[in-house]
Amino acid sequence: MRLKLFLLVVSFMFLVSCGSEEDNSEPPSELVDFEASAEIEKLWDVSIGDGSGQQYLKLYPLLLSERLIATDRNGVVQAININDGDRIWSIDLDVVVSGGVGGNEIYHAVTSRDGEVILLNSKDGNVKWRVNVSSEVLVPAEIVNNNLILRTVDGKIIALHIETGAQQWVYKRDVPALSLRGSSRLVTKGNKIFAGLDSGRLVALDNNGNPLFDSAVAIPRGKSELERIIDIDGDAVFRDNVLYIASYQGSVIAIDVRKGQLIWRRKLSTYTGVEVAGSGVFSSDEHDHLWALDNNNGATLWKMDKLSARQITKPVAMEDAIVVGDSRGYLHWVSQYDGRFLVRVESDGSGFIVPPLVKGDRLYVLSRDGELIAYQYKKL
Repeated sequence: MRLKLFLLVVSFMFLVSCGSEEDNSEPPSELVDFEASAEIEKLWDVSIGDGSGQQYLKLYPLLLSERLIATDRNGVVQAININDGDRIWSIDLDVVVSGGVGGNEIYHAVTSRDGEVILLNSKDGNVKWRVNVSSEVLVPAEIVNNNLILRTVDGKIIALHIETGAQQWVYKRDVPALSLRGSSRLVTKGNKIFAGLDSGRLVALDNNGNPLFDSAVAIPRGKSELERIIDIDGDAVFRDNVLYIASYQGSVIAIDVRKGQLIWRRKLSTYTGVEVAGSGVFSSDEHDHLWALDNNNGATLWKMDKLSARQITKPVAMEDAIVVGDSRGYLHWVSQYDGRFLVRVESDGSGFIVPPLVKGDRLYVLSRDGELIAYQYKKL
């Protein structure tokens, strides 16, 4: 039987099996004082049900041009006006949500722990169709042409017809015996679909599910199953025709998607993913150190370790800053150029699992307790 576990759970079980009652995990680093060089204004906040609570659920919201669609773990989906935080509509799907919200301006897709995929109309949130797939879906679905594309934890990438929910094609790969709990989001460009797999490989598919190329992001090393985990659980990002992607206990790579050709590779272990802005590729490693790499060759531009063990999110770019949330409920704005702190905000204290969403000088973030908050960033 294949087993998919979040690494922290595995570590905890190992400690228990050794008969130790002592917590040997690294304590979160203390926050350092600094002189702020930017201001953050809180614009509004609204409750999105019960959030994810203590479950490790990445309930990704969907940011659109004028609204934001978000859900809690109990299937209460809400459409929120991004300008003032007013609720446009709300619907209770009565499911345990596992992957947040995906889709576009016309349709929104919600996925459940039991493998149910539910498509909603954007106008009023009414259900267009409900379809069951083979297993749980942990990341939002994507829409490519007339298909809803999603990936399941049993190693499948599935296309469902957007009008009917009928299955159009399935691409299947075996999953390792042991891996982190989670999946990287699918990345789409034109009619192509890119997926980082639990095996540490990147696969590109056309709109009919046919493989275009298959590249190794990481190669398993070590003797034990834990040492050989090389999941790609973090999100990838496009810049022009280059895809930047990274794996746990593996590397960050830049790959030319036109040819499936490797441009550069840099050893770095991450389960949050990468961001690209300016001339930098930004990532947080397994120790919660922030890295800036040169997007031309992968060379280190800077490294910042002042957020060690704070369980930070994937970094996101915002004007001249990189923003991360941490497990204690803080948001940190860090300079893209040298890694120094620009400004910091404390929110509701429940912490963040999903990365913030950025639109211009505004940032939207969903806490574990379901508080959706909008902030505005202002340079001093």
